[in-house]
Amino acid sequence: MSQNFKSHSLVLFKKGPALVDQVGDKIAIQTANGKSVKVRPKDIQLLHPGPLKSLGDLQQTPQGNVEEAWELLQGETVELAELADFIYGEASPVTVWHAWQVLEEAVYFTGSIDQVATRTEAEVDAILSKQREKEEEAARWDAYLQRVKDRTVQPEDFPHLSDLERLAYRKASMNRTLKALGIEVTPEKAHRLLLQLGLWNDAVNPYPARFDCATTQPELEVPELPEEQREDLTALETYAIDDDNCSDPDDAISLDGEYLWIHVADAAALIKADSPLDVEARARGANLYLPEIVINMLPEPVTSVLGLGLQEVSPALSFKIGVGDGGTPICSKIIPSWVRVQQLSYSAADELMDNTPFQEMNLITERFRERRILQGAARINLPEVKLKTTVDGELYNLSASHELNFRQPDDFSVEISDLPRLKSRDMVTDAMLMAGEAVADFLIKNEIPAPFACQPPPDEPFTPGSMAEMFAYRKKFKRSGLHLEPDWHAGLGLERYTRSTSPLRRYSDLLVHQQLRAFIAGEPLISEADMLERMSQAEVGGGNTAMAERLSNRHWTLLHMQQHPETIYRGVVVDKRDDRGTVLIPDLAIDVKMRRIGDVELDDEVDVQLLQINLPELDFTCRMV
Repeated sequence: MSQNFKSHSLVLFKKGPALVDQVGDKIAIQTANGKSVKVRPKDIQLLHPGPLKSLGDLQQTPQGNVEEAWELLQGETVELAELADFIYGEASPVTVWHAWQVLEEAVYFTGSIDQVATRTEAEVDAILSKQREKEEEAARWDAYLQRVKDRTVQPEDFPHLSDLERLAYRKASMNRTLKALGIEVTPEKAHRLLLQLGLWNDAVNPYPARFDCATTQPELEVPELPEEQREDLTALETYAIDDDNCSDPDDAISLDGEYLWIHVADAAALIKADSPLDVEARARGANLYLPEIVINMLPEPVTSVLGLGLQEVSPALSFKIGVGDGGTPICSKIIPSWVRVQQLSYSAADELMDNTPFQEMNLITERFRERRILQGAARINLPEVKLKTTVDGELYNLSASHELNFRQPDDFSVEISDLPRLKSRDMVTDAMLMAGEAVADFLIKNEIPAPFACQPPPDEPFTPGSMAEMFAYRKKFKRSGLHLEPDWHAGLGLERYTRSTSPLRRYSDLLVHQQLRAFIAGEPLISEADMLERMSQAEVGGGNTAMAERLSNRHWTLLHMQQHPETIYRGVVVDKRDDRGTVLIPDLAIDVKMRRIGDVELDDEVDVQLLQINLPELDFTCRMV
């Protein structure tokens, strides 16, 4: 078609219709949205020379038969105006524009304004079939969205709902359902919708999966404990002191004159570097302690063989530690050993603190503790609690579910018990810190690459006294981390420190044991480069585990509050800014943001009662009573 532009011609501009107003060096056109634009001739294509009075005339729908024109033109090539004539019986501006739209649909015809070709019957059938499939899929999608809105989802909706679950578990970043419903695409919003649809109930805990924690127990073959020379320390009175019903006791203490023996489960005797057990533990990073279940870093048979006190005589890696007058611990011996261990709870041990050997062991650890405090150890005594739920301990596993219901019960309870400050707990804590400092010193002196736990001091160190001061000081703490080069752990008040007393529960402790074992046996050590890589994996896994535990505990604490809405809690004001502040509820070890507290001061006690919880957001509100 000749590009003979003149006033009132119909042209194509950016795939839309335009009307020529004036022709000059540039051509003035009017677009469908009413704008006047000046363009070059090459920017537009002539559809019809006109005259066309108004683009509004194109809204008319001419009578025609596209399929009949397609059949008549089989095998031929025509111009757009001819196509309009075949379909509509004339080639006016209106019919040419509608013929152009038929060409753009590319169902029956293909090509350009100057050359329009017909498609074959097979091509048209294929295109129409795809169109029908799209229309049917669109209809199914609309019906699904309506069922979601009506809260009446059906089994055939599972593929879409499975995608929604993936977002709730943070295994996906986008979700078509939420986007179509105009809901913010976040794991929290997905969680809320799953609750509203009745596909999840409150017992579903999404946080382990969100933080990529393993949610099933490790199942690997466990080798036999190797036969080797071990020192017989069974004559020592040895105690594994831990929380009630502890299932993985991995440290114990004995008194030997002026020395303390710290006995630790000999994990590296069974778990060699780069073995399948080691690789699995490295990926997990640490045991995952949840109110509903404990997911172990190592298979259960490892604990039954190595857990201290689970057998009549237990294998251990034992550290003989003395404490000088200045409170500095010195490790005088590290040996594989046999120990006879008695398990005690903290509460049972606390009743024995005035008796031998507990009184003497406590005096040793107190000297060490006094030194730590003089060196700036943070003294923060905020409340701690232990949570337990009656949920049977099987985490909801998306990959194992192919139905629209889950295995968690609707009826569950959450028990919260206080963890009181006991002399026995402080004694054991400091005994293990003694071992950590003494082993760190041993590693440094012998140039053994290992993970040292370090924490920079707060910008403004001070000694908090009240609950509010301790709450504020804890916020000033900087993040601790694992490093190859030893440095201060400001929170503990130690110049050098490594974690070495929980190798069944924490991978960085296992790394220390593997290095100590190799050094004692004169075997090759893990190199610095390999150690850095393993430390990095351990830190990621351990950090994810810690986050999953913290958020899971908050999840179950909110459910406990929801189950006891009438309870009035005694709280302490620990932060205050004008009329707003934060109230700590010691019985739950949880804090809540409050408004309208202008009449109270820091550390004042107030009574609060639950108003509502927002479980997906892990948020809640209370009112002052």
